[in-house]
Amino acid sequence: MTNQSYPENKSNEGIGVGGYMALVLAWLVPGLGHLVLGEKARGLIFAATIHGLFAAGMLIAGVRAINPPEQQIWTYTQYLAGWPMLVASPVERRYMAESALLIKRLQEQGRLEMPDGQVLMRPPVDDDSQIPDRIRFGKAAIKLYPLLANHPKIQDIGAVYCGIAGMLNLLVMFDVLLRITGSTREKPEQKPEASPPPSQKPEGGDAK
Repeated sequence: MTNQSYPENKSNEGIGVGGYMALVLAWLVPGLGHLVLGEKARGLIFAATIHGLFAAGMLIAGVRAINPPEQQIWTYTQYLAGWPMLVASPVERRYMAESALLIKRLQEQGRLEMPDGQVLMRPPVDDDSQIPDRIRFGKAAIKLYPLLANHPKIQDIGAVYCGIAGMLNLLVMFDVLLRITGSTREKPEQKPEASPPPSQKPEGGDAK
């Protein structure tokens, strides 16, 4: 086995301040670490892929894809995506706080005032005969207040997309770490092709 060094850093002087900065930038802005090291093609590909995955998750599920309450593991992986999560997380927390206040207000008032002047009273929740009225009240509330919309399965898909973006960025950070430390990787040797066996001649000499 032969060792093939990463060409960016072959010194044994440690990472240094520049190396740490490249590693932090690789987490903060996916792809930027490779751009700082001069790997423009890799950096652009990683940046487009990771940002695209995170944006796809947000487009699928909206801000509810961030910080899924019942699957905290995806919250941790989403933070590995860097700045997109740092920006989206406060927005999601403010969104959820406003939704909670809105739900509390509707529960206290017990009615819903529509733009056309119609007033819908909140049906009792302990009467099964009022299920159609509760459904109608819920649809009207979501139409009037889109913040109340909740689609768990779609939000789970969005959370997975954003989480995968973070996990991919973790691999990108490891690649940056290998380059700034001058680590080596093994390259398998190619075995020489076996030569064909020599042809056998008859013992009595050449046949006439």
